[in-house]
Amino acid sequence: MFLGQILALILSIVDFLTEGLFSRGNQNKMKFISFAAGVSVTYVFLIMLPEVYVRSVGISKLIFLSVLFSFGFFHIIEKYIRQNFTGIALRKEHQLLHTTSSFGYFFVVGYLLADITSQNALDGLLLFIPVTLHIVIDSLPRRKSKKHHVRAFASSSAFLGSLVALFVDVGFLGNTILLGSVAGGLLYTVIRDTLPKDREGKPMFFTLGILIFTIIILLLWNVGF
Repeated sequence: MFLGQILALILSIVDFLTEGLFSRGNQNKMKFISFAAGVSVTYVFLIMLPEVYVRSVGISKLIFLSVLFSFGFFHIIEKYIRQNFTGIALRKEHQLLHTTSSFGYFFVVGYLLADITSQNALDGLLLFIPVTLHIVIDSLPRRKSKKHHVRAFASSSAFLGSLVALFVDVGFLGNTILLGSVAGGLLYTVIRDTLPKDREGKPMFFTLGILIFTIIILLLWNVGF
């Protein structure tokens, strides 16, 4: 019954423990990012976007706009800050945006994780895997905060979202809109931040991430998942 809350708690713990995990010069960092990118891309295109589409057809195709709006929101805010601030102001505004958006995003993820897992444990576990990798990548560039209570609160967003799911039910329509919003945010993150750019990245690990997660999904589909 509380599997979703347990998984969300693990996400929050991972977020807390992995802050600043890899140094910039760590050779394993890019391997991990490339592998995580492969897993995330696979999940977005084989599970999340098809699920949003199927749900939107059952309600209204306009629901699919939540994916577009979420993707556009993250892009516009990012561009606004980079085009209107420089130097120290840029770093401060970007950090504020990152902290605020990450807290809100993973709060919604925690809510959805609890809701999805309560209906189908395997669906929840499939969401849990790429989100865990996403959280680790999101934590890599940050330095450990000396204010542990602030750090703990910032990391607790997924777990708090899962607790809210115990008392608040936004219905099938609301859950579909939230799922679309998470899909748009994840798609933006994968394209903008996760996929290594230019000469960076490890194609073999990216391919490995795609192959492993695709095989897992195909096996689950084959057994009637």
